[in-house]
Amino acid sequence: MPSTAQLSQEQRVVLASILQARLVDLERTRESELQGQSQVESARRTLLQDADDASQRSGDHEVEGTASDIHSGEFNAISDALQRIHRPDYGLCIDCQVEIPFARLLLEPQALRCAACQTLHEGKSLP
Repeated sequence: MPSTAQLSQEQRVVLASILQARLVDLERTRESELQGQSQVESARRTLLQDADDASQRSGDHEVEGTASDIHSGEFNAISDALQRIHRPDYGLCIDCQVEIPFARLLLEPQALRCAACQTLHEGKSLP
């Protein structure tokens, strides 16, 4: 089994630029969702709104919170990938140590697993 990914320096630069661009997009999305307010201010604003629409607003707030959690998780995964990108093990599956294809990394440069191991990790059966 290989111990280092066979990604070229040019491929790593391309992947790093994709990751950086995604971080910028996530930051912009987060800022627009919060409308320039901190998460605490946003939650406070929601709580202070009219009680007439409390159930609808509660549902909206739950959706916003879930989206925020997803963005936070993706932000962390991308940040971690940027820290790993120049290490020899970047691009190797953390489960089977097989090289993750460059085409997969182009789509998901923060990927930790090859497609087969990711499928197993998610509890799905292979075709």
